[in-house]
Amino acid sequence: MQAYPLVQTAVPHLTLEQWLDYAEQVCETAPHEASATGVMSAENGDGYIYGIYCHEVATDIQHGRILKVSNLIAANLYDASGIMDRMIDSMLKIARDKGCAAVHVDLPESPRKGPQPVEGLAGMLKGAGYRFESVALCRPLEEN
Repeated sequence: MQAYPLVQTAVPHLTLEQWLDYAEQVCETAPHEASATGVMSAENGDGYIYGIYCHEVATDIQHGRILKVSNLIAANLYDASGIMDRMIDSMLKIARDKGCAAVHVDLPESPRKGPQPVEGLAGMLKGAGYRFESVALCRPLEEN
């Protein structure tokens, strides 16, 4: 629940109930390690959450076992690069711990969404050794 204000900066229409349902589904104990998922947060000494991301272990045709990272949100504070450095380090640790060959990060579709512009996130990730390998597209289905 503490992460909700940060999440809401990136997804303003998301209700607290929707966030809690999503987080519960992501954090359910997976039946086997290959489908392990989770939500990671970065917080300060006072317990204030200033960064969050979701992750899951998946299989990629090019890299094999990968850690997929989504919903990457970093508060746009005076230390945004330090926040991202700590989150990037935690992504790499999780990937190594789970025997992954690579980390894939999905970024939001618009630089106007969220507290940290996409260009800033992409630049920080590129500075940490990430490179563009694909572009994700989404076609929502019409509501019934």
